[in-house]
Amino acid sequence: MKSKKMLAAALAVGCLAPVALVVGGGLVGLGLLAGEDSGSDALCADSSLSVSVDGQVSGVGSYSPKAVEQAAIILTVGEAEGISARGQLVALMTAMQESHLGDHPSTFSPDENGDAGVFQQRQLPGWYGTLEEVTDTAYAAKVFYKGKTLTEEVPGGAGPKGYHIPGLVNVDGWESLPPTVAAQRVQRSGHPQAYAKHEAEARQIIAALANVDAEIDQTQPGSAVCGAEGGGGASAAMGDIAAVLERAETTLGQTYVFGGGGWDGPTNGGQDCSGLTTYSYMASGVRLPRTARAQWAALRSYEVSPSEAQPGDLIFEAWGRLGAEVSHVAIYTGDGQMIEASRGAAVTKFSPARLSGDQFVGIARVPDGFTE
Repeated sequence: MKSKKMLAAALAVGCLAPVALVVGGGLVGLGLLAGEDSGSDALCADSSLSVSVDGQVSGVGSYSPKAVEQAAIILTVGEAEGISARGQLVALMTAMQESHLGDHPSTFSPDENGDAGVFQQRQLPGWYGTLEEVTDTAYAAKVFYKGKTLTEEVPGGAGPKGYHIPGLVNVDGWESLPPTVAAQRVQRSGHPQAYAKHEAEARQIIAALANVDAEIDQTQPGSAVCGAEGGGGASAAMGDIAAVLERAETTLGQTYVFGGGGWDGPTNGGQDCSGLTTYSYMASGVRLPRTARAQWAALRSYEVSPSEAQPGDLIFEAWGRLGAEVSHVAIYTGDGQMIEASRGAAVTKFSPARLSGDQFVGIARVPDGFTE
């Protein structure tokens, strides 16, 4: 099946206009604001989209038609991943600075640091991926947006097995940061102010793509959608659990409000940890108890070990003195990650899953047909 998306984002006053989705020949506007779900299927962990670009692609300024095509791929992957228009702008500015959107002659061969691709991601063992992967613009864009979890420990790598190299969505409060600052938090460039100069031209490129179709071919190996034997993580979840995770992701960036949120969504301007879990599980028709403590009491008989954790499982913690009662809950999304309404960060965000430590209480799986 092919999912066809038109890059109809155009310049608006001070912001990006919504991207449009072609559905059955009609054009439906999608407001890709922070925290909204694009309605697209999730990507497999560490896989690429199979993206093709149709329509008249022209050069913009010093950027070749091929470079503008790379921009179309970056925006399409961002839309498929539910990244806001602002986030797509950050990614585009980053690729413009790092590789001139692929026009720089050294883009597709590693530099002295082992970096390559439009985002200049390290392709050494234990980093972002192979040379083939990081020079695939769709893969590179996915990793820029969502980061990369290491599946093995390699001397000289970015970190130990299970470490998550942060992507844009892992940067606390990135939605409220200036685009150049958000880009730097991901890239850690030696020239942190360099991204800002690309914002105006990035918007021109987006405007130039207004009538270009980008196709996502989900039938291709390693493209958009994983089956039950897919790459793990949130994208491997199917059916009701996929709906739970998708709903949880719609609240990314939501302000933390103690006691906020519930079965119908955020309230009083935000949500807390159990507000997130109750709202997310209502997507599957499951009504969880409203507090983290009550959820653990109801589900502890369905406890699983950390080695058995699957997407959708709930992670329970007790912060404070040793032996304190449960005070926090998060949703495991796979690949060593979880989504939580974090009191410390003051927002709902992705975090490395905390599956051990003094604060760890246990992991519980919500059974089919669970009722409060």
